[in-house]
Amino acid sequence: MNTVQEDGYCSRCDLCDTEVIQSMTDLLLRGLATASVDSTTGDIFKSASSVAVAVKTELENYLLVRTEALVPESVGGDEDHSDQLMKASTRPTEFLSDLIDDFVASKRNVLSHVSGFLSSESRLNKIIDFMQKMETENVWALDARKATAETILESIDMKCIFHCPERFVEQDKLADHRSQCKFRVVNCKNDGCSASFSAIHTEEHDSICPFKALPCEQLCEQHVIRCEMDKHCATVCPMKLINCPFYHVGCETVFPQGNLDSHCSKLLQTHLLYVLQASTRHNATVNDMNQRLQLVEKAQSLNEMSGTLDVRSLTLIIKEQEAKIKKLERDIKTQEAKVKKLENEFRSRNA
Repeated sequence: MNTVQEDGYCSRCDLCDTEVIQSMTDLLLRGLATASVDSTTGDIFKSASSVAVAVKTELENYLLVRTEALVPESVGGDEDHSDQLMKASTRPTEFLSDLIDDFVASKRNVLSHVSGFLSSESRLNKIIDFMQKMETENVWALDARKATAETILESIDMKCIFHCPERFVEQDKLADHRSQCKFRVVNCKNDGCSASFSAIHTEEHDSICPFKALPCEQLCEQHVIRCEMDKHCATVCPMKLINCPFYHVGCETVFPQGNLDSHCSKLLQTHLLYVLQASTRHNATVNDMNQRLQLVEKAQSLNEMSGTLDVRSLTLIIKEQEAKIKKLERDIKTQEAKVKKLENEFRSRNA
């Protein structure tokens, strides 16, 4: 359909909601594929491709006749038609889907009604494959489907929710209106986003656009695009909460990672004390283990454990104790190195 038409003395805007038109356009192609597949199932003389052009003409005429007759029928007082008109005016995509379903049902041959076929995976795969084939071969061109969808929408959208009904005598006024019409196509202004949509959906798109720059959810000073917000908050955000590096020796403070240097500087002496206390605890543990080892060795020499342990199990126990002692000694050396490093840092800061 042309975007500007002459209707008597008036020029019509004719812009439509692109999202609705796209949905209706997709429905038309799927409806044609479904009707073509179902009408030739099991027929050795016909294929979906051989009937597609004729079925397209039938489907298009059927839909145009049904939608154009909807308003007169509802005005005649038929309650069912009035309900259909209400549905068409508020949910045009759903209404079109119902019409297409009725048409497809009328095209099914006997074999298509075989129990289980209509819900079979094989049928669905055939429909999808044929849709792709029709798109490749341009059986029902996209522009032609859009024109049909726009015609149908204008016929049923009595409340003008999804298309613009404005009319103008002068072309200049029409052009001015179209530049401001709520159904004009606009591009997303967020860097990196290539989406386009009717202007009426700008706020809706902006609320979900993955490229929209937003203030950090953890209230740091940065602005981050929506699709990278989670990664930012979990990694580089200065306000991400972390444990103190000296958590394992006793400092259980939690703070934003941007405050790490400040925290360590202010609590240098406290951290030194934690390290010294940890070293003392390790030394006590080593002494305790040595005492236990001595008792085990004494018990071995006096044969006090001969009733419960044999030589092999006793040897294993001794080796385990020795391994634990060596590990504790290594830990002590590590802690002593940390203490020396912290002492040096403390001296340098106070020099």
